[in-house]
Amino acid sequence: MTPMSLVLLKNTIFAFTDIETTGLDPFRGDKICEIAVLRSRYKQKIASFHSLIDPGRNISPAAYAVNGITEEMLIGKPKFAEVATEILDVLHKAVIVCHNAPFDIGFLESEINLMGLTIPEFPVIDTLIISRRYFNFQGNNLNSVARCLGVKIDQQHRAMSDVITTEKIFWELIKDLQRRGGVNTLADVFSLCKK
Repeated sequence: MTPMSLVLLKNTIFAFTDIETTGLDPFRGDKICEIAVLRSRYKQKIASFHSLIDPGRNISPAAYAVNGITEEMLIGKPKFAEVATEILDVLHKAVIVCHNAPFDIGFLESEINLMGLTIPEFPVIDTLIISRRYFNFQGNNLNSVARCLGVKIDQQHRAMSDVITTEKIFWELIKDLQRRGGVNTLADVFSLCKK
């Protein structure tokens, strides 16, 4: 395997990932109700997965206020366990990129654990951490960062739209950091995200 310090970003396979949920806490029974993953290499789509998910529970009013997903929209949709293999296939051997990764990865891990499995170790890049540490935006949520970078948002707080926005802001953040110097490899980006 090639060391991360030699892997150029343009040669890296990324899996931009976003979820929408029934609430904020998987440890209190909240579940994924929509997931999207876009697998790409330097802005070129390789594969994708997108589905509404039947969470088997009600959507909280607070979650509905954010994502607009109704319980009626989820009738007849697959359970997470029914699509987990497809999701893991799109994530396989990719670097996951999320905006607020602990939230998305926490829910993915919870859903996989409920199946009696352990989520594989994936390298993860969090655009929220990068935007907070290296940019002076007025806000750091996905929409604020996109606005500050001039990235057009098609539909807020729906998984595939947020994935596309995350991919665009990731490359805009990287472009700016490359202008500053020293960000060319996967190892360079991981060093930006270290605590």
